[in-house]
Amino acid sequence: MLHLDLRTLRWGTLALASMLAIAAGDARAITVPFGDSARYWDGYANGTGDDSRDTIGTPDLLGGTATFDTNGVLTNVSITYTGRFSIVTSGNGRVIPGDLFLDLGGDGSWDYVMKLVGAPQTPVASYASLSILHVGGGDMSPSYLMSGSDDTGHWQGFGIRDRHPYAWNGGGEEIGTGSMSGFAPTANGGTLSFDLGLGILVRDGVRISFAPSCANDVLVADVTAPVPEPAAALVFGIGLAAVTRAARKPRS
Repeated sequence: MLHLDLRTLRWGTLALASMLAIAAGDARAITVPFGDSARYWDGYANGTGDDSRDTIGTPDLLGGTATFDTNGVLTNVSITYTGRFSIVTSGNGRVIPGDLFLDLGGDGSWDYVMKLVGAPQTPVASYASLSILHVGGGDMSPSYLMSGSDDTGHWQGFGIRDRHPYAWNGGGEEIGTGSMSGFAPTANGGTLSFDLGLGILVRDGVRISFAPSCANDVLVADVTAPVPEPAAALVFGIGLAAVTRAARKPRS
């Protein structure tokens, strides 16, 4: 039979308890800020004066924050803006938030999309329950809803960024649901908060992209996921080793 040395066992138990305390502390969120320096998505310059302009009217996307847990799981994206999305809340001429696009590793291929747009210029039924689609891998080619053109259709009387993506229009597998809050179409600024539900594991970096339905301002931000601190794993290893040593000590 094995004999547990009480002093060694107590030390190991203390180390394990410390590990649990550190792990609990490490469960706190880590927030990484990002800015807005892009004018358009790669490959979607339209050959007009739009290409040299950061914003065309409002809203003006200022940047925001990406929130991770200490395992590198992306749980929230918040985007701050000034100016109004719309002068109206419905009908022609309204501007709605486009889909949220995520490119893990920033390799130029979308991996996940949070769907805020159901059809051209039409939001989904509820921002409180949004599909998160896995759209990466295989032979899936990008397919988008586009912003349209100046002074035509919904944009009669308005200048917009021509022919630019703002929403996903392809397939994909729903891997979860999330929500978006903070959108007030006629408010003069605010913060859009995208809650990603159970979150998405980001092993390295993630490119976050977003545009309103008029694509007047386009956000493209590269964010590096935080590296988990090794303290909890180190204490866990020490504690586990101590308990194992005590369990293996021969009976006297």
